[in-house]
Amino acid sequence: MKLRKDYIESLSQRLVQRLVQKGCIKVHVDPKILYARISNTIIQDLKVEDDLDEEVRKILAGYSQQMRQQNIEYHEMFQMVKRKLAKERNLIL
Repeated sequence: MKLRKDYIESLSQRLVQRLVQKGCIKVHVDPKILYARISNTIIQDLKVEDDLDEEVRKILAGYSQQMRQQNIEYHEMFQMVKRKLAKERNLIL
């Protein structure tokens, strides 16, 4: 995960507080429950991307020698494969 859990929790709290201040939402539950739900949603979404990254690494591991021989940049190929898989799975990154 690219973000620390405590940062995500803080971000969730600030998000809810700003939405309440601007009158965009009204909170009818304990704010801590709402913070936790938002944090968990963000964490789950980040995990999907982490899992996708791991899958791309595994795919590219089988082609590392060919990529070196053909002078293909790993990072560029990583991004290309990741975008392709995300599109096939209807993921928004």
